[in-house]
Amino acid sequence: MARSINIDLQGGVVPISQAAASLAALIRRAKVSGQPVVITQKGYPSAVLLNIELFEQLRALAMQAEQSHQNHQQ
Repeated sequence: MARSINIDLQGGVVPISQAAASLAALIRRAKVSGQPVVITQKGYPSAVLLNIELFEQLRALAMQAEQSHQNHQQ
């Protein structure tokens, strides 16, 4: 399940104006490549577009970490 997440700094970082104009293509890119697309606003990272599988994996890991943290506090 665990895999390396690398962000392509050449093609994986997109200004919000380009993201708005080509959202469908960016969603396809994230789905096919499995890699996140960073969306910038005024030159700063603002959001990340993920394929659903990666999002689910990250959410499951976050839930596991939260449960582990709660178990250690008891």
